[in-house]
Amino acid sequence: MDRIEAAPTVDKNYEKVLVFVVSAKQNVRDVVETKIVTKMNESEFQSARFGMANSDVPWEDEEELGALVAENASAGQYDGVLVISLMSKDRDARYVPEQVVYQPITTSVGPLASTTYMDTTVVPKSYEETTNYVLKSTLFDTETTNPVWQMYSTTVDPDSLGKAAEDFGEAVVKALRKTLPQPGKE
Repeated sequence: MDRIEAAPTVDKNYEKVLVFVVSAKQNVRDVVETKIVTKMNESEFQSARFGMANSDVPWEDEEELGALVAENASAGQYDGVLVISLMSKDRDARYVPEQVVYQPITTSVGPLASTTYMDTTVVPKSYEETTNYVLKSTLFDTETTNPVWQMYSTTVDPDSLGKAAEDFGEAVVKALRKTLPQPGKE
């Protein structure tokens, strides 16, 4: 987690949350929404995915998309909508020069004597590549459509989309619990 922001006057607990991942790739939306909804439902939240197929989502018209998600949230009587989007994806390449590693090796020559020599290993030059993903999560209030909570998170070289989404879901739930009023304690 890099940064969490919450509106100073949040007094609603947002027990019921609609989750929407902004991605034109259906498989990415499916995996990420499912993992986050699962993590939220394992906690004290009641959440569900935005059910519309990507082919029916008006990606090119932000206003229409926002209205559609807000309408879906109101119809489902959700307290808020959690919108997750990829802010940036950066590849970093770093040159690692050749290195020589010396390691002392000690061998016993008898009960009171030993000899030490240096084992030398040459590590060849290489390039290391990493991919950094920056994700932004924003919780919007269903009634006012205003953002009430926001989190930025960075992940580096995730093992898989599913694992990254699961870890991200845990981070989101933990951050929501930490910064928003707890359910049943309004």
